[in-house]
Amino acid sequence: MYLRRASPVPIAGGEVLTRRQTFQPWLERGAFDIVQPDVTKVGGISEQRRIVWMAQDHGVRYVGHGWNTALGVAADLQLATAFPGVDLVEFIGGSPYVDGILRQPFVLDADGMLPIPDKPGLGIELDPAGVARYTPDAAPLFEA
Repeated sequence: MYLRRASPVPIAGGEVLTRRQTFQPWLERGAFDIVQPDVTKVGGISEQRRIVWMAQDHGVRYVGHGWNTALGVAADLQLATAFPGVDLVEFIGGSPYVDGILRQPFVLDADGMLPIPDKPGLGIELDPAGVARYTPDAAPLFEA
């Protein structure tokens, strides 16, 4: 059995881990004060939800790691609304994969917060021209 020791500086981690099974030993041993799974790496929203539940079972705070794409940020924002006590999502601006692929990019409000998108799905719309800059054939992604 491992006991959690109070750290003067909270330890965050897990951004590069994949699947909930890789998080389990870190959580069981009390390695993290804050767990930061990346929805684009762990297997999607359902798997991230399981990781958050596991973190909560171990008394570990969850902050989504929304750095890779606008889709990941949007998913993390939606997940943040689904769990009690979640008030942050890690977000990077200035990334073409975040800022450059949406019809309406994320914009921080006056308090430096991202509003939770409230449209259907993840609440965002991809910009076909923006996506086309990063994929050889984006057209099938936008066919009805």
